[in-house]
Amino acid sequence: MNVQIDTALKRARGYWFIDGFTEMAAGGLFVILAGILFISGYVPQAPFSDWFLSLTSEIVVAKLIGILAAILLLWWLKDHFTYPRTGFVRAKRVTATQVLAILRNVILFLFLPILALLAVSLLIASVSNVLASMPAWFPVGLGLIWGGVYLLAGEWMGLHRFRLLAVMMVMTGIAIGVWQLTIGLPTFSSDTQLGNFQPIGLETINRTLLSLGFLILISGVILMISGLVTFLRYRKENPTPYAEES
Repeated sequence: MNVQIDTALKRARGYWFIDGFTEMAAGGLFVILAGILFISGYVPQAPFSDWFLSLTSEIVVAKLIGILAAILLLWWLKDHFTYPRTGFVRAKRVTATQVLAILRNVILFLFLPILALLAVSLLIASVSNVLASMPAWFPVGLGLIWGGVYLLAGEWMGLHRFRLLAVMMVMTGIAIGVWQLTIGLPTFSSDTQLGNFQPIGLETINRTLLSLGFLILISGVILMISGLVTFLRYRKENPTPYAEES
């Protein structure tokens, strides 16, 4: 009995992901963010503060617009495709609490892992060593955190495909880290400071942003493929809208 109840609870928790739309939307947003990093992420020989503010502004605007557009698109798709096939009807009014909760979760998922990685790395190594090796350890650490999040989410919602997503996220981060090690890391002198815009500091930042861009891009493509496969399976299993027997 307890097993049946637990299975039912997991199925209810994972219902939002039953059609694959959420994964495709998240993957599309990841691809857009990766594109911004590739286009604007290269640090020029200019004031670091100006470049950082410009890149941060572009990413924040893209996230806000992308998240809001994705939420509206997802609700429309579910109202017109998913819910009619399962007999579920969502309340038409969207509360501010729901929107804020979604934004909070997205921000926590995107920002907290990065801040945690930086904090831990600074505690266990000197600033120069952390910066010198950042192109390699940053994608590995972020991939491990994202993989852990997907694994826990999959167990909580009973979605077995999230286990595969977790493994692929981790493997992607490791592959990017190994690639950076293979091409060689910049050597960072103890007196190098980013504020001086020395070439070695710029190279480290640019290569770290390149690693991050590839991690986000590949993760986005993985999510989009997972969502598409899930959608095709769901459409095959539910070809027509649900109709009550008269």
